[in-house]
Amino acid sequence: MPRFVDLTHGFYDGMPSYPADWFPKFVSERSMTPETDPYGTKRTFSYLHVFPHNGTHMEYKLHFFPGTEGIDEVPLETLIGRACVADLSYKGELDEVTGEDLEKTLRPVWQPGDRLLIRTDYLRHNWGRPDYWDRPPYLTPSAARWAIDNGAVLIGFDCLTERPGDAESPVHHALLAAGIPLLEYVTNMHELTRPVVQLIALPTKVAGAEAAPARVIAVEDTDD
Repeated sequence: MPRFVDLTHGFYDGMPSYPADWFPKFVSERSMTPETDPYGTKRTFSYLHVFPHNGTHMEYKLHFFPGTEGIDEVPLETLIGRACVADLSYKGELDEVTGEDLEKTLRPVWQPGDRLLIRTDYLRHNWGRPDYWDRPPYLTPSAARWAIDNGAVLIGFDCLTERPGDAESPVHHALLAAGIPLLEYVTNMHELTRPVVQLIALPTKVAGAEAAPARVIAVEDTDD
């Protein structure tokens, strides 16, 4: 029997958000309650104010390259398939995730065309801290280059994409220019027991958007 692991860091009222004026918080409200249903059928309708970059989400080319493909144009075959997990849970505060790290961890199992999941456990242990965005492990340009050179079709992780404070965003630029979607705020990778899983990562289909919330599931083969 396959084993399913939910890797989604979901949205909820009061969740932390990046401390900037341009970064809206997630808010949900009731547009209709059982008490206000005009037909007396006790329906509930919710209105979600979603800024997609807050919980688990996928980003695509339009995020950094105006006039290019949005999240609704990620190829479907990219979103489902074989994924390799790079267990870098030993990484500490402000540690770099490098191409050398990925090479050492993934070479025995990696195949071109795989999806790449990078586990540091940073989100798991630190979500909610006021300095969460100031001290995470982060990807380096060499990690992006490794993913590109080795044929990764998607990359997900539970740390930050860029070194905190780096407004040049070289990792975003490299990966998105190569057509590799970024799956940010992945969680629960500590529950995975195998280095290779089947990944299902489905962003909400929103025309003309650079990113969208995603439901992310790993499927482990339990047959030995």
